[in-house]
Amino acid sequence: MTPYEDKTLKDSLQEEKNKLKNMSLKDRLWYIWEYYKIPIIGTVVAVFLIFSIFSAVHNNRFETALSCVILNSQPDSEKDLVSEYFDQGFREYLGLADETKIDVDHSMSISFDNSNMTEFTYAELAKLSALISSKELDVMIARKDSIDHFGEMGGFLDLKEVLPPDVYDQVKDQLYEVTNSETGETIACGIKIGNTDFLKKTGLTMNDPILGIISNSTRTDTAVKLIRYVYGL
Repeated sequence: MTPYEDKTLKDSLQEEKNKLKNMSLKDRLWYIWEYYKIPIIGTVVAVFLIFSIFSAVHNNRFETALSCVILNSQPDSEKDLVSEYFDQGFREYLGLADETKIDVDHSMSISFDNSNMTEFTYAELAKLSALISSKELDVMIARKDSIDHFGEMGGFLDLKEVLPPDVYDQVKDQLYEVTNSETGETIACGIKIGNTDFLKKTGLTMNDPILGIISNSTRTDTAVKLIRYVYGL
């Protein structure tokens, strides 16, 4: 780097420092996010991917039976009923061996209201997108707005085609349809589970939960078994 380039860089950094110094805290946060959101999001995605790689290496002796995210939910109990529901109840239902795991993340909170998008929202979306892109995610349980968002992009399988006849006959009135914004095709991309004991047994609070199977899931058979389990079939 030449002395001129070094001086220019120092001047730029000093100018940025002076700008931030004269701003309120709210304006500083807005300025940093507005001008540096791409590298911030990139860093979050990179950190998540690195963590995922290390996690995969660490857990490579375990086979994953199912990976599920539950969006915008709140625990209604200090006891971890979600783990009991999935890692005990569903595990027993499937008859899984100890070295086979079930991944459930109910910590994500995402809003699709553009006026309320924050750096946290972008980070959560980046994390979720990474899970879907890497084919690590099988099931999403979420509110209508989340299912609509991903369903309009073709993010879910058509349950009319996936569900076995005996299951379909039992739950067909609870199927939730969304129209793909690109193809114009309307599919049953989810199933309403608010009328089951899912919320009571998991201790979660959320409005009208809908369960969808991710379109590139590699474990659809187990995802269908989760629907059987939720509906007690």
